[in-house]
Amino acid sequence: MRVLQVYPQMNNAGTERVIFNLYENIDITRVQFDFLVERPGELDEKIKSMGGKIYYLYTKNKKNYYLSLIEFFHNHPEYQIIHTHTHARMAIVLKAAKKCNIPCRIAHSHNARNDLPKIAAFIKSLTSIPIEKNANYFFACSSNAAKWLFPHRMKECKILYNGIKLEDYLFRKENRDETRFQLGLSNSSFVMIHVGRFAKQKNHTLLIKILENYSKIDKSDWKMLLVGEGPLEDDIKTQVKVAKLSSHVMFLGNRNDVNKLYCAADMFIFPSLHEGLGIVVIEAQASGLPCIVSDAIPLEADIKVGLLKTLRLENSTKAWVDVIMENKQNIKTRISHSEKILEGKYNISKIAIEMQKFYLKNGEKKDD
Repeated sequence: MRVLQVYPQMNNAGTERVIFNLYENIDITRVQFDFLVERPGELDEKIKSMGGKIYYLYTKNKKNYYLSLIEFFHNHPEYQIIHTHTHARMAIVLKAAKKCNIPCRIAHSHNARNDLPKIAAFIKSLTSIPIEKNANYFFACSSNAAKWLFPHRMKECKILYNGIKLEDYLFRKENRDETRFQLGLSNSSFVMIHVGRFAKQKNHTLLIKILENYSKIDKSDWKMLLVGEGPLEDDIKTQVKVAKLSSHVMFLGNRNDVNKLYCAADMFIFPSLHEGLGIVVIEAQASGLPCIVSDAIPLEADIKVGLLKTLRLENSTKAWVDVIMENKQNIKTRISHSEKILEGKYNISKIAIEMQKFYLKNGEKKDD
């Protein structure tokens, strides 16, 4: 059975990584993923090596995009399951799929926003209507994400947690020592980490203000690792320079060894403005890192191992610094709570089995 995953671009981050985690752990001899994207991405060659097909389809004009989708679905009757993941053009894809009588049309919400102005929030609510009308299966990574995109179909929405291969993120001292050596970090350095795209959502500006305040209190050897790329990277680099933090902040770009970077760090800081879940928060906890996060992070992100501290975005930078200092003093021998974590709801092996059963069951189901 071939399942068509629809997302703008398959890069090695965010929602794309969530989709790909599932792909890497599902039995591709029974369920194979193909991808309908708008432009080439970092994971394309890996997808092809696993037997997946990639189709590039995009036109700026929405009517032309819809007509192109109709043609595509007519030319590819093998797709009985369409799994959409992006809000921007989800309604168009689902409408075209329904028009072509594709029996299983999945709308999947990966985000939740409570920071939109009233007018923008109202416009967004209108875009939910055609999504709810044309999809017949609904998934979300958290209850907040379900409520945000499917306000009238929440009872039908299944929460599908963003799974990761938890074994890869468990703390290992050899990874810590090796990575610190590679980065030129001493064993005595206090190291904080943030993982996220340089975009408004991730709130790097507040993070830099927190660090500026922190630097006035902590005169010891400390570092902040910023992992990711994005349109605001140059702006954040300028803010770091103006705040005289260049000797403390390290820009590491996109990495394929984030699990090892977690091992090298002592604390995870994440003041996001909004998140559907925040998969990096799960990863950091799996590694045994104390996590200081904003109240925009859904409750589902707490894996209940006593590592998550939440602050309101309205709190002062001093309040954030106080919590960092408090938790710095309480850092003890690193424990990754491996047994509890591996049995938990974010284990990708369990999630892959669950989704495989769903695909096999519903791929041939006819529409109501």
